[in-house]
Amino acid sequence: MKKATIADVAELAGVSKATVSRYLKQENVREEIAEKIRAAIEETGYVARGSKRDKANDKTAETKSEKGKHTGRVKQKNYRLGVLVKDIALPRTRNIIHALKDVLKEQGITFSICVTDGMEELEEKYLTSYIIQNVNGIIIEGCSSAEFIQKQMRTTSIPVLFLNEDKEQLNCCCLHEVQAGEVLGAYMLKKQQLVVRYLGVDQMIADQRLQGIRNCYHEKRQPIDLKVILCTGSYADIYEKIKEIFTEKIDLLLLERDEMAIPLTKFAREYHIAIPQNASVISFGGHEICRVMSPALHALAYDYTAYARDIAAHMNALIEKTAVKEQTAAFSIFEGESVR
Repeated sequence: MKKATIADVAELAGVSKATVSRYLKQENVREEIAEKIRAAIEETGYVARGSKRDKANDKTAETKSEKGKHTGRVKQKNYRLGVLVKDIALPRTRNIIHALKDVLKEQGITFSICVTDGMEELEEKYLTSYIIQNVNGIIIEGCSSAEFIQKQMRTTSIPVLFLNEDKEQLNCCCLHEVQAGEVLGAYMLKKQQLVVRYLGVDQMIADQRLQGIRNCYHEKRQPIDLKVILCTGSYADIYEKIKEIFTEKIDLLLLERDEMAIPLTKFAREYHIAIPQNASVISFGGHEICRVMSPALHALAYDYTAYARDIAAHMNALIEKTAVKEQTAAFSIFEGESVR
């Protein structure tokens, strides 16, 4: 009788040879997939090269009560994580990664970063690499789509944590931009800012932040003229959009990120716009650039260290199969000199 091969097991189980190989190495494989592989091994009589038959039998005889137990490897403190990043050039992404680096280092956790540019072929390549390495967990900072990531991870039990998705069916640890908007909205109400324009690049983030602002104004029954203007993110286009915005009288200009104040400063100097006398300005971020601008820039400041600790705690909970703690507040108002 022909000796069964790993290809025979894979074909019978309906999975790839790589998945069978991971199972045999006792690496992360989803329980329902592992069940199919166990059945295929038993049916084919396959014995891994260099192993004893009772190793497979021991695996097959595992009781249902034991299936949920953690392996010794998972209980180790020195986890290895993989991180997929869509665009490392974005200030928000850089700040998250920098804070995460420090927090994970404190906890003895190592991680590697792969930049995908949102390309599915790169996401597939790097995810496959992480699966082969049998990392303890994968953090998705940005991706082409959550659905594509889920498809790639369907045969593995490695936990995946999304940072830019907020869906109930996913493991998510997002910066709550609606909450950020609410913190800023409460401050804007005190300053009686009623005609407001928001300049940004990302429509989704803009919608979330403005929803938080509108929540505050609606609660106080205070009308607000609030509109979004989108740009490409280049300094030249930011400059042109600012020029358009200042064709009307406004109380406040909101900037999606601190760096947008650079072309604003150029425009204000050339067109003799006094800030905050002619219009107030607040950015989202609160980084060092706010302090060196003239005038110093007001900002909705993000506590990236607190957020990084939330990410690490959430990832650890997924690996260890424990309860996920509630996220901490990560927003505050940095007061400069750009609001009247």
